[in-house]
Amino acid sequence: MLPITEHKVECVIIKLKGKFSAGYDEILEYVVKQCVEFIKGPLTHIYNMSLNSDTFPEMFKVARAKPLHKGYIYSIENYRPISILPIFFF
Repeated sequence: MLPITEHKVECVIIKLKGKFSAGYDEILEYVVKQCVEFIKGPLTHIYNMSLNSDTFPEMFKVARAKPLHKGYIYSIENYRPISILPIFFF
């Protein structure tokens, strides 16, 4: 398997929308976009280590579930869960 490059990680980060919602880690997309030059190296290393060892970091497996209504807000049947994943799970 070909390794992930820093350039590829940087391209993916730059394409993020810059949302203000955060996963359980409380890291916001727009902060990650501002710090891309400092974190692309360590992130590339983590992603490549994960691919080479066939393991997935436990911290990337946790999501924040949030109810989202789709209609009449006072009826429990009109809510569906959405999962907000950690930012580094892109």
